[in-house]
Amino acid sequence: MGKLVVAVALAGTTAFGATPDWRKVPHSATEATLMDVAPISGTDAWSVGERQPPSDTAYPLAEHWDGTSWTEVPVPATPTGSGELDGVSAVATNDVWAVGDSNGLGPVLRHWDGTSWAAVAPAAPPSGDHVGADRLYDVAALPAGRAWAVGRYSGRSTPSPVTLIESWDGHAWTRMTTPSPGLYDNTLQGVAAVSATDAWAVGWSAGDQGNAALALHWNGKTWTRATMKPPAGNTELQGVTAVSANDVWAVGDNEGRPLVMHWDGTRWTALPRPSVTSAWLYSAAPSPQGGVWVAGYQMTDDGTVSRPLFLRWNGTAWTTGTSEETEGAVHGLARSGSSIWAVGTTSPCSCYVAPPLVEVSGTQ
Repeated sequence: MGKLVVAVALAGTTAFGATPDWRKVPHSATEATLMDVAPISGTDAWSVGERQPPSDTAYPLAEHWDGTSWTEVPVPATPTGSGELDGVSAVATNDVWAVGDSNGLGPVLRHWDGTSWAAVAPAAPPSGDHVGADRLYDVAALPAGRAWAVGRYSGRSTPSPVTLIESWDGHAWTRMTTPSPGLYDNTLQGVAAVSATDAWAVGWSAGDQGNAALALHWNGKTWTRATMKPPAGNTELQGVTAVSANDVWAVGDNEGRPLVMHWDGTRWTALPRPSVTSAWLYSAAPSPQGGVWVAGYQMTDDGTVSRPLFLRWNGTAWTTGTSEETEGAVHGLARSGSSIWAVGTTSPCSCYVAPPLVEVSGTQ
């Protein structure tokens, strides 16, 4: 993450005159959804997702922040011409990775070298399987050419979907051996890396008792399943953020309520649950004031309207953040110095595509 403050001119207050915690950043897109964001500095950040023109299919979208505005940057077309980018990780101005899907013909892997985006071949599926058997959702990159991309694999060689992790060694992507404890499903939605010998991937597995939170740890040699004890009931993890070896945050939901897990270097612990219900979390970022911000969405109006949800843990209690956006969902958070970016959608439902949600919190 960058060390500089994101400097943008923002305006807006709540109805009572107080400045909201999260403030809109001007954006020109009218029909797009942003899934993830990765800042390098206050004048260099990337966000990815999909753009869907009227009466057309969606296609992968990459946008760049130059300190003043967000601008779409061309991305090589997918094999199908459609698809999306779901995760992005930025190491440096000339080293950014993005991953996603092509809607039927396998994963999308794109790399930015400081000048343009290039298509990079994913690891091949097992012999005889269709390329569409693989699906990638997130990526974490480190200096010196190391990166991991995570998702799921569902092919003829497995009775149900299994976890998928691909590793980049500076030259090519290769498949890794990973645990898949679920009888009916195993999916990894998020990945974060502290070092080449310390990385986390999270998601869920499904069995006869429902969905269970799943966390895998990389120690430099193998991926192993970590012990987690979230509240009872169906549980899924959607995102993970690693601040250090003993400070890792994973977020998701437990029976339709926000779930936040913390790794202290020894064990995973479930934080006290926020009071909100009918809510799901997608992403987390360390707060400049201490603690952590988590975000996602809450269903209101008898389950018909989705509204952005921001929650901050200060070490002892939860508070709900205020936002200038009244409808939509937050998919990605990332800190840059004393600021945090939030991206997502302003659509209140999945029935139509709206302008993206782009907000920022912190000192400007």
